[in-house]
Amino acid sequence: MTVVAAKEPGLDPARVFPTGVTLVRALAAARWLTWLWMVGVVIVAGSRDVDNPLENDPTGSDTALRQPLVAWLCVAAVLVMCIVATVAVRNAPWRVMSTRFAAIEFGLAFVLSAVDGWVFDPGHVFETSQSLATQYPLIALATAGLAFGPWIAASLGVLIGPAELWAAQLNQFTPWSLRHTFSIVASSIFFAAAGALFGWLGQLLRRVEGKIADQRARDDVALVLHDTVLQTLALVERRTGDDDPELALAARHADRDLRRFLFGASALPADDLEGRVRFAVERSTRNHDVDVTVNVLDLDCTVGRDGQEAIAGAIGEAVTNAIKHAAAASIVVYVETDDDGQIFASVRDDGRGFDPGTVQRRQGLDGSITGRIEANGGRVEIASAPGSGTEVRVWSR
Repeated sequence: MTVVAAKEPGLDPARVFPTGVTLVRALAAARWLTWLWMVGVVIVAGSRDVDNPLENDPTGSDTALRQPLVAWLCVAAVLVMCIVATVAVRNAPWRVMSTRFAAIEFGLAFVLSAVDGWVFDPGHVFETSQSLATQYPLIALATAGLAFGPWIAASLGVLIGPAELWAAQLNQFTPWSLRHTFSIVASSIFFAAAGALFGWLGQLLRRVEGKIADQRARDDVALVLHDTVLQTLALVERRTGDDDPELALAARHADRDLRRFLFGASALPADDLEGRVRFAVERSTRNHDVDVTVNVLDLDCTVGRDGQEAIAGAIGEAVTNAIKHAAAASIVVYVETDDDGQIFASVRDDGRGFDPGTVQRRQGLDGSITGRIEANGGRVEIASAPGSGTEVRVWSR
């Protein structure tokens, strides 16, 4: 499709977007409805007595045709546009959104608005009788909005007013008054606003669908990298932390940057282990300037929801303690499931450390972490020393 379009100047397949295709399909249907209405207008007007219109219409609100051939030529032109647009929508929708097609269709709408006063008897304009153009100018401006954008579409909409002024002159309308001038100006304002609205809507849909497409691409990449690269980085950081601190730090930074790129614009689902852990950590670090790295290797976790929430809650409390009591600048959260689907979690910080035997209960570790995990059949270990940071290790049953 791209190759074909590249051979034809003025066509830009890149401007096509899914919602845009839906819009041009709706416009194709609207063209056919407008054409049928035009046929009805011409048939009814052509059936009236030109010499005595009041005989068929006592209200005198409708006038007869004085140029039936021109009227039917206009109907035929709209029919051709309907056929061309319908075929293009089915086979090559970008053609209907091209600037060339939009310019041709607006030209037809302008002509229909201008000759309206010529094909009907004098007295037709500014009355309640149906216009030959019916709603075709709105359809043309919708197409122009998708093809040109709001500013050009609005400028084209302004021209409908002068077209109606031309129609009034061709209809030999007299006498002219201020309200008729106001009607022409109001038409220009209305169609300009319509063109701007259609153009703005097209731009908005393109922008939104572009963001959705980017996010879907990120999600597709994340699904692939999550089970390979991210887990590998987490293992490297975990198993080389003491032996090779520089490698562990590089792995941590790479994991953090990659996760920000993949997940920065979207939240993970909160109904799995990783979602619960990340939610707990984000809640604990909110309004705190601390470097936190979260690595979760969820390999078919068999722990139930209550157990997962207990682990996540304990991790959140450990992170909170590291920030409030240890003044940690860096925290690493590591969670993995073993071959049996059980959970191991570690929260390690570089804070001031403490003696677990003397301050554990005072800082609430027994109730907020140990008690929470042991109530679900797990166990907790706390390794810390003054000046050496702290690591809280948690196992589920």
